[in-house]
Amino acid sequence: MIEVKDLSFAYKIADRKVEVLKNLNFSVQAGEFVGIQGPSGSGKSTLFYILGFLLKPTSGRVSFGEADIMRLSEEELTVLRNQKIGFVFQQFYLLSKTNVLENILLPTRYPSETAPLDNPTAHAKALALAKKLGIDLHLHHLPNQLSGGQQQRVAIARSLMNEVDLILADEPTGNLDSQTAQETLSLLKELNRQGKTIILITHDSEVAQHCSKVYHLRDGAFTNVVENYPAPTHAPALTAQANSFKIPGTLSFGIPWRTMRAVLPLVLENLVRNKAKSLLTMLGVVIGVAAVLAMVTLGQFTKRKILDSYESLGVNKLMIRGYPNRNLRASDKPPVNFTAFTWEKDFLPMKRIFPQVERMSPLLSAWRSTVAAGGIDISEKVGIYGVTPDYFDITNRKLLLGHLLNEFQVKNHSPVCVVGYEIADRLFKKTDPLGQILTISDRSSLNYPCRIIGVMAFQTSNKENSPPNLNVLIPYTYYMSMADNWWSAQIHEAALQIAPQADVEDAGKMVRAYFSKKYGKSGMFLVDSDSTLIAQMKRFLNLFSILLGSIALLSLIVGGIGVNNMMLVSVSERIREFGIRKALGATHRSLRVQILMESITLCAVAGLIGIMLGFSTYELAIFGATKFVPNVKFEWTFEPLAASLSLLAILGVGVASGFVPAVRTERLQVIEALRTE
Repeated sequence: MIEVKDLSFAYKIADRKVEVLKNLNFSVQAGEFVGIQGPSGSGKSTLFYILGFLLKPTSGRVSFGEADIMRLSEEELTVLRNQKIGFVFQQFYLLSKTNVLENILLPTRYPSETAPLDNPTAHAKALALAKKLGIDLHLHHLPNQLSGGQQQRVAIARSLMNEVDLILADEPTGNLDSQTAQETLSLLKELNRQGKTIILITHDSEVAQHCSKVYHLRDGAFTNVVENYPAPTHAPALTAQANSFKIPGTLSFGIPWRTMRAVLPLVLENLVRNKAKSLLTMLGVVIGVAAVLAMVTLGQFTKRKILDSYESLGVNKLMIRGYPNRNLRASDKPPVNFTAFTWEKDFLPMKRIFPQVERMSPLLSAWRSTVAAGGIDISEKVGIYGVTPDYFDITNRKLLLGHLLNEFQVKNHSPVCVVGYEIADRLFKKTDPLGQILTISDRSSLNYPCRIIGVMAFQTSNKENSPPNLNVLIPYTYYMSMADNWWSAQIHEAALQIAPQADVEDAGKMVRAYFSKKYGKSGMFLVDSDSTLIAQMKRFLNLFSILLGSIALLSLIVGGIGVNNMMLVSVSERIREFGIRKALGATHRSLRVQILMESITLCAVAGLIGIMLGFSTYELAIFGATKFVPNVKFEWTFEPLAASLSLLAILGVGVASGFVPAVRTERLQVIEALRTE
């Protein structure tokens, strides 16, 4: 079963080499009960760790069946140890916060990459072993509630769970009274008679007499070998093969899903066991995630409302102007000569070409005009505009009395008009303006009437030359029919409303490029908008949102540091636990996944609480704003950007917080971990 050739082990202290084992040669046959006896400091424990694949020798060869342990990787040695070796330690090495049944089942949980997720056979076997060893009444007790003999029986039951070929017992009677020690030795001898190969490490000559063969070890070398009685001849053949202990690969993306599912119960168990510490640690992440969600959402909500208020003033409006190019040369040869816009050919197809254009209206205008009614006239700053019904929505003009223009009136060149508030107030102070006839006079002394069908509400404006309260809006077709010259009857200007989600500046560039391509150099096209103001406001609001999000992220980082510190403390407190798990079959990967999952689970639970708290916070903030800001109405708000950032932050903090503790756990040396108090 085991063959050792020229085995040596040494370690360095400063520059001095200390030899512990020196050129050992021996073998253990299947079914033997071998004792290794020696005083303290003789190298017994070091040899025990080497035979249990917990430590590799400095030189020499150790074979287990056909497997050379010097050629196997750490993961292969871990699986080999789990499946073929049962450990009975002097200090028992039971998980202190886990009950007896779970301690017995521990070897069956590993390696996590291959162990069944639900193994009723193992559970039944654990119950049978507990009953056989007389500890079936203590299955739900913790180790510190048991006597030393009972704890040793738990350790023996644990060593037998995986149908191992070899049991390694290190001073199994060292911490027991004489009666319990005899019971333990009798139990080991019974297991040997049943075919188990046993190697017992002891310093006691009386204990060594129970072994069929005893190797005496002193100062790292064997002094003699004593055979007390012949080994059984009915021992089963060893089935260990080197290639039987390969760790299966993970999925193509490198995520060990099966390992995650296997260690999840351990993760939840540990977090529940340390509820107070977990809740205090989660508090920082809860506040951080809530702050990220609330701050980013409120930033985006504020940005949207401010931009909406600007759009209500018409800042999402484009003015396109087109004039014939007076500098056109004969060699330019444009595809079409441009003289003026045609509403049917130039503008009606634009909604199909540019989906971001929501409304359009031609804009024909006359300045220095005079309006009169009832012997009273107004001539200062009066503006006459020929438009379509869409113009009122484009400029966000509100109606005070009557009704607005409609498509029927535009189509039929109807002599109707909608007047500004100041015109109605000054001309019709004591009478109803609706239905009254207004006379319009322009610079050419041409007079034409219109019937007032509506009065616009008072509107504040910084336009001194054309105040909206002195505007008269008539159907553009009527305006064209009343124009006194060819130029005035042509469309050279139009107003376009761009969708709120679209970029006004980009839309203006595309519209201008469209007409430039269509008419070539025969036309000069200009686009005016308040896009510069909007762009500056967007930059400011984006900076405002980033600052809010940054402040929130700082609080989340602080929470993440708290999780990282808690995980480091947790690892420090559980070093022996991880050592036991490694000794019994936990691979580096499974422990790494376990620690990362503890961190991620902690952050995930905290994150979900934080998301609910953040949602409540910003909805309450919006509700509070409605009580103080008249134009703000309460609405249920969901911001995908804020939610995505929160989820990414939860995952990022979980992984980042658990990474260093996971690496530290992975690098733990089994022997050092087992010896940690």
